[in-house]
Amino acid sequence: TGMYIVTSATTDNGTPDILIVHIDCVFHSTHLIPVYSVNFIAHTIGPHDSYNTFNSFYVNKYADHHAFEIA
Repeated sequence: TGMYIVTSATTDNGTPDILIVHIDCVFHSTHLIPVYSVNFIAHTIGPHDSYNTFNSFYVNKYADHHAFEIA
């Protein structure tokens, strides 16, 4: 696909490796597409469940980032 795959990071003991990013450091938003497995996805999964349901995401480099610009 030519897209990067991102996953969440963990420390050596398995806890999530988190970081607080100041809002001034955010360049633009990104469009993440879940990396689906061969298993079926439950119909009860909504958009708010994506980060807890999927382990990896494609970074969609084909999305139009200009659509998110503040005029």
